[in-house]
Amino acid sequence: MMKRIHISILILALALILGIASYGVARMMEGGAIPAAPVPESNPLTSAKIHLGKRLFMDRNLSNPDAGKSRVACSTCHSPMLGFSDARIRSEGVYDRLGKRNSPTVFNTAYLLSQFWDGRAQYLTDPVTGEILQGTSLEAQALGPVQDPLEMNNTPENVVTYVLSAYRNELFGAFPEVEQYIGTSYEVPVVFQAVGKAIASYERTVLAFNSPYDFYAAGNTRTLFDEQIRGLEIFEGKGNCTACHPEPLFTDTTYDNPPDTGFHNIGVFREGYETGTNDATGEPLFPNSELPEYEGYDLGRYYVTSDTSDIGKFKTPPLRQLLCTGPYMHNGKYSSIRDAVEFVVKGTVSGISDPYEEDFVGDVSPVIIDIRNESWNEDEINDLTAFLEALSGGRMCGGM
Repeated sequence: MMKRIHISILILALALILGIASYGVARMMEGGAIPAAPVPESNPLTSAKIHLGKRLFMDRNLSNPDAGKSRVACSTCHSPMLGFSDARIRSEGVYDRLGKRNSPTVFNTAYLLSQFWDGRAQYLTDPVTGEILQGTSLEAQALGPVQDPLEMNNTPENVVTYVLSAYRNELFGAFPEVEQYIGTSYEVPVVFQAVGKAIASYERTVLAFNSPYDFYAAGNTRTLFDEQIRGLEIFEGKGNCTACHPEPLFTDTTYDNPPDTGFHNIGVFREGYETGTNDATGEPLFPNSELPEYEGYDLGRYYVTSDTSDIGKFKTPPLRQLLCTGPYMHNGKYSSIRDAVEFVVKGTVSGISDPYEEDFVGDVSPVIIDIRNESWNEDEINDLTAFLEALSGGRMCGGM
């Protein structure tokens, strides 16, 4: 079960108590309306969970203990100083291994029905009852990188041993129900899941709702420049950007939509690394043994559904805080917002010689085809870019 609360009020109170940055209270204080964020009934927010989750988010010891100085933390790929991303085309894990995709930002992920570019993290399952814990996509995501050979390369057993040693009192304070399972066969799965719940609780405080656009939407029309206002009109009109990026969250992969929405194929040309090698196994990065004709291609959502109509589809990314969360696209293809915008509306980028042009898999989504059938000039692309930049604000890339 899920419940909706005015989470920003709770987060503001907890932030004041804990000294944690709360990104988004400004618009609320100005009289605007921050959307009510979902919180799973299986993991209600508390200050103890948020405090523990923040510490775990920053802790490199969740990585494989044998990785030495190459150990990474959640914050390595989701740095608060870099918009809760890492400014890299591909994130770097233990032993300097490179991941498969670009690292998405944590901003506003509390609202997302599924996590990762292919949406594979949607919920946890209670290790004791077997019950599906609805609304726990953040919790499920948090535990994925810990076990990924290209990221933290650790095991639940190692993590639980470490957490019970280093965080025992904080763990039982945040999750008193966990203590009864210590020393039983449920110890590892229950404690490991609590780690994910703590990290997810902290991530639910990472909100972004105080950009120039938010003040404009709340009635202060002087916060946007003329080109940004024109860009907003294009965004809502000719560009039909709201088909995939509806306001105010600017993504359609939310709890308000069915599970299979929010994934689109925009024909992103593959970056050369997709024909490369998996640093952990020595095998091709995307072997696609079931579809050998696609070896070397990232098939996206298909890996989750095994539905060939999902080949090349990826989750719609939120558009907030873009100024500090580049590079863009699932493969980090574009380093500037403008290039990403031009590619979406035209299918190419002027002045860029691309050896992979037209080299992508699956069928481009009809909504994208319709956008590209429009005639676009430089001024329109510049205005649209200017509007997207107006979705960044507040503390943005800066610290905790």
